[in-house]
Amino acid sequence: MLSQWVTAVLLVLAFGLFSYNFWKLLQIILAGASRDVWNAYHLRLKAVIDQVVLHKKLFRQGVPGLIHFLIFWGFVILSAGTLEWMYMGLTGGGKFDFLGRTGYGLFLLSQDWFNSFVLAAILVAFWRRLVVKPQRMRDNSSKSRADAYFILALIGGLVATSLLCHAIEIQNYGDKALPSFQVFSSLLAGVLPELTTGGWIYQASWWLHLLIVLVFLNYLPFSKHLHVILAFPNVFFSKVKARGELSTPDLEDESIEEFGAERVENLPWTSLLDAFACTECGRCNEFCPTASTGKALKPKTLMIDLRAAATRRKSLYQQNIEGNAALAALQEETLVPNTFSDQFVWDCTTCGACVEACPVMIDHVDAIVEMRRALVLNRGSNPDEATNVFRNFETSSNPWGLSEESRQDWLVQQGVPLFENSEDFDYLYYIGCAGSFDERNRKVVDSVIKLLKKAEVKFGILGKEEKCNGETARRMGNEWLAQQMMQTTVELLNGKAVKKVITSCPHCFNTLKNEYPAFGGQYEVIHHSEVLDSLIQEGRIQPKKSVSDSLTYHDSCYIGRYNDIYDQPRRALQSVSEKKLIEMPRSRDKGFCCGAGGGRMWLEETTGTRINANRADEIIQSGAKRVGVGCPFCMTMITDGLKSKEREDIVVQDLAEVIAEAVD
Repeated sequence: MLSQWVTAVLLVLAFGLFSYNFWKLLQIILAGASRDVWNAYHLRLKAVIDQVVLHKKLFRQGVPGLIHFLIFWGFVILSAGTLEWMYMGLTGGGKFDFLGRTGYGLFLLSQDWFNSFVLAAILVAFWRRLVVKPQRMRDNSSKSRADAYFILALIGGLVATSLLCHAIEIQNYGDKALPSFQVFSSLLAGVLPELTTGGWIYQASWWLHLLIVLVFLNYLPFSKHLHVILAFPNVFFSKVKARGELSTPDLEDESIEEFGAERVENLPWTSLLDAFACTECGRCNEFCPTASTGKALKPKTLMIDLRAAATRRKSLYQQNIEGNAALAALQEETLVPNTFSDQFVWDCTTCGACVEACPVMIDHVDAIVEMRRALVLNRGSNPDEATNVFRNFETSSNPWGLSEESRQDWLVQQGVPLFENSEDFDYLYYIGCAGSFDERNRKVVDSVIKLLKKAEVKFGILGKEEKCNGETARRMGNEWLAQQMMQTTVELLNGKAVKKVITSCPHCFNTLKNEYPAFGGQYEVIHHSEVLDSLIQEGRIQPKKSVSDSLTYHDSCYIGRYNDIYDQPRRALQSVSEKKLIEMPRSRDKGFCCGAGGGRMWLEETTGTRINANRADEIIQSGAKRVGVGCPFCMTMITDGLKSKEREDIVVQDLAEVIAEAVD
C-alpha cells in the first residue's frame, strides 16, 4: 500500500511540474505574432505522416536516419510499457494481462523487440558520437553534446531496466511470464546468474525505470530533445503554401507601427515554435552555403540564439514594466544587433538548403527575410550596395540602372513579336533583367527564341514595357518597393490578358508563379527547361548532332528546391549528350547554391571563402568539361568561380545553348 501511495505522489508531482514548465514554454512561443495556420488540414496531416511517422527526410541520411527511426518509434512503443509500469505501481502489481493471453503476448513481444532494437541503436549512436564524430556533431557546443549523451543514457537506462525486469520475471514465473513472446528477454534470462532472481533486484530495477521516466519528462522542457514533444506540432503548423512564397504584409495598415521582425515578438509564433523544436542536429549547417564557407550566418545558430532571445524576453510578456529599469531596457532590445549582427542577417542567399535538410520542417529563410524587412523598412539600414540597387529599381526597373528604352531593343530589331494579347500568342516570354541587359545572358535568350521558333511555338515579348518583377527587392527586405513593382507588372500582364508565361530566370519564375497570385496575377508559369524538355519529347525539337564533351548540371535553388524541377533539365541535356550526365555529390535537393540568391548577386562577399569558388571546386573535381545551368545568376557566379580557379577551359552554358548547338 505504501508503494502505491509513493508511486501516486511521484506521478502527481512529476506531471504537475512538467505541466507547469511546459505552460511557461507555451507562453513564450505564443507571445509571437499571430499566424493563420488553421487551413489545408490534409496537407498538414500528410506532412506529419511523411516527416514524423515515416521519417522521410531522415531516411535520406542513411544509417543516422535508420537509427533515429528505431529510437523514435521504440520510444513511442515503449511508452506503452511505461504506462503498464505506472499501472503496476498504482494497483500494487496489476498488469495489462486483461488483454488476454494472445493480446498481452503481442504487447510483450512489441516491448521485447523494441527494447532490443533501441538498445542497439543507442550503442550505435554513442559509437558515432564518440568514434566516428561527423563534422556536424563536432560543431556542436559542449553543452549540446552533454545534453545528447545524457538523453541517450536515460533512454538506454529505460530499455536496460525493462529488459532486466522481464528477464527476471521469466526466471521466476516461467511460462506464466509468456517467454515465447519475449525472445531477447528469454535469452537474457538464460545468461543471468541465479542471484538476479532476488526480489530486491527486480524492485530496484522497477523503481529505477520509473524514476528515469519522471526525470526524463521534466528534463525535456530544458533540453534540445524537446522536439520529442514539439516535432509533431511544428511539422503540422509548418508552411503549406509554396516554399518560394513569402508572407505579404499589408503596408497600408495604419495600425502597424513597425514592419518585419524588429523584436522577437514580431516574428510569427510559428517561427518561435521552430526555434524551440530545433533538434540541433546540424543538418542545416551541413548543407548551408554560408556555414560551409566560414561566414557569420549558420542556420542552427539562428534557431539556438532565437530561442535564447525569446526565453530572455519572457519576463516582458504579460507584465507591467513601468518603473522597472531592467525590463524597460530589455524591451528596447532588437533582434539586430542585440541577438544577430547585420552581417549575420545579410549573409543569407535564401537558397532553402537549410529548410530542405531540416527533419522537423523549420523555416529559417522566412525569419531572415522578416529581419531584413525590419532593417530596411523601419530603419533604412542595409548594405551600401543594396541602396544603389534599390535606387536603380526605382528609376530604371533594373538593378544596373540602364535605360528602360533599351530593354530588349535588339530582339525587337530582330523582329521578335511584341505580346499584345493572348488571342495571338500561346505564351508570353518574360525575359527578365539579366536576359534583357546582360550581354552574356542575351545569348541564352537568343538560343531559347531560336528553339521556340524552330518548334513553331507562338510567343511574344514585352519589349521596353517589361518591368522587373520585384523578386530581388523583396528578398533584400524592401517590401514596399517590391510590392510596387509587383503591382505594376500584374497590371501590365492582366491588361494584356496573359495566361501562360515562359521564363529563363528561376527567380522570375518563382515570383511570377508563387507570389503574384497574392497580388491578383494568376498565370501558368513555365521555366524554359520544362518547355524545351517537352518540345524534345514531342519531337518538335530534333537534335541533329550530339555534344561529345562530358556534361554536368548545376541545380538552381529557385527551380530545384523551391519548385521541384530536377528531371526536366537533366532529361533535356541528356537528349543531346553522347555521354551520361555527371552528377555532382551535391545535386538535386542537396544542390549547392551559387551564392547569388537573396540579393547576394549585388552585394560584396567579404567574409570566409567565396561560395561560387566552393562550387567551382566541386565542378572541377567532377571532371566535366561543360556545366549546364538554367539561371542567369548561376551563369555569372559559376563562370566567375571557375575563372578564380584558372579553369576557364570548363565551359559554362545554359541548357538552351547546349540544345541549340545540337540542333544546328
